[in-house]
Amino acid sequence: MKIPHTNHKKALIVVDLQPAMLKPHNDHIVPRIASLIEQVPYDGYVEAVWHSGDGSLWGEMMNVDHPKDETTHTVEVVHKLLAPYHPLQVTKTSRSVFMGNQDVVAYLRDLGIEEVHLVGAETNDCVFASAMSAFDLGFRPYILEECCEALYEGRHAQGVQLLRYQKLTNNSCLAKTVEVQI
Repeated sequence: MKIPHTNHKKALIVVDLQPAMLKPHNDHIVPRIASLIEQVPYDGYVEAVWHSGDGSLWGEMMNVDHPKDETTHTVEVVHKLLAPYHPLQVTKTSRSVFMGNQDVVAYLRDLGIEEVHLVGAETNDCVFASAMSAFDLGFRPYILEECCEALYEGRHAQGVQLLRYQKLTNNSCLAKTVEVQI
């Protein structure tokens, strides 16, 4: 897998990699993300989870209801690998990691982060929105395609297509890359 290789300080953002988001067609990303964490050092880490919240727009506009429950946590293997790095823990009821219950921008800026690598669930939705927010906030976002997926089959490819067009994936970016075996 290609990883952007720049001189920028970078952070890994794990988006919504929680049990409710994983199905047989997409759970292959869990060992890939675990391998990435084991092999690639980052200057900061963010671990974000999502729930729809009571009376949210998710239910009203999208007919999606996922209240906060026992599945509102990052899958255990990835959570344990992240723990020694003391990631910023974000809970959100919105799409973007930057709209959660923590000031992700301040956390990243305090660390001198200029670049973020995003992995996790819902390439077409929350990963996409987080990448757009990161860009708008002045961070260089790169979606690591092989470490992202979608809840519904086919939507990952749709998200990747839009992100590639904007040069925001590891396989479309203009930055130099290095190969990592995951």
